[in-house]
Amino acid sequence: MRATVRLSILILLLSATASVAQSPYFPAGSFDDSSRVGPFLSETRSKYLEALEEPSLWSLSKSEKEQSYRFLWLRTFHRPIAVRVDVNADGTSRLTIKMTTGAGGYAAGQLARSDTYALTREKTTWFLGKIEENKFWELPTVDRSRMGTDGAAWVIEGVKDGRYHIVDRWSPDNGPVRVIGLLMLQKLAKLKIPGPIY
Repeated sequence: MRATVRLSILILLLSATASVAQSPYFPAGSFDDSSRVGPFLSETRSKYLEALEEPSLWSLSKSEKEQSYRFLWLRTFHRPIAVRVDVNADGTSRLTIKMTTGAGGYAAGQLARSDTYALTREKTTWFLGKIEENKFWELPTVDRSRMGTDGAAWVIEGVKDGRYHIVDRWSPDNGPVRVIGLLMLQKLAKLKIPGPIY
C-alpha cells in the first residue's frame, strides 16, 4: 500500500515538473508564422530565458491582475542579460536583474547573477510613463529590414490587463526599442555594461 502511495506521489511530482519545463515562453506565431525564422527565434530566445531562470510572461498574461515588462539583451559575444519590472498592486514594483556565464550568440551558460530590488511608486510611474511615451504596445513584433549575425537581439516583452506583447529588434541604433532597453539597463538596473552597447 505504501509503495503504491509513494509511486502515485512520484508520478504527480514528475508530471508537475514536466508541465513546468514545457511551459512555452511565447505563443505560436509570435515572431513569424510563415517561415522558419519565427520558430528559430522562439526557440533561441526561450533557451536563454530558461538559462536565466526567467518566468514565462506569456503565461503570466493569463491573469488580468499582472503587469510586467522584461528586456532580454543577447549580444553575440557577451553575457546574456535580462532586466524585469514587476508592478505591484500598490504602484511600487520589483526590479530583477539576471545574467548568465554564456554569450548571446553561443551557449546560454549558467545563471551567474540574480538580484531583486524594490522600486518606489514614483520610479515605477516614471518607467510606465516611458513605456507609454515610446508606444511599446503599438510597435510591430519584428522588423525584417534589419537582420544580421554578429550583433545583438533586443527583446522586450510586456504584460498588462491580460494582454501580452513582444518586440524583437536586431542591434537597433535608435528608436523606441533602444530607448526602452537602455532605460531598463542604465536608469533602472544601473548596470555598468561590460563591453560595447550594440
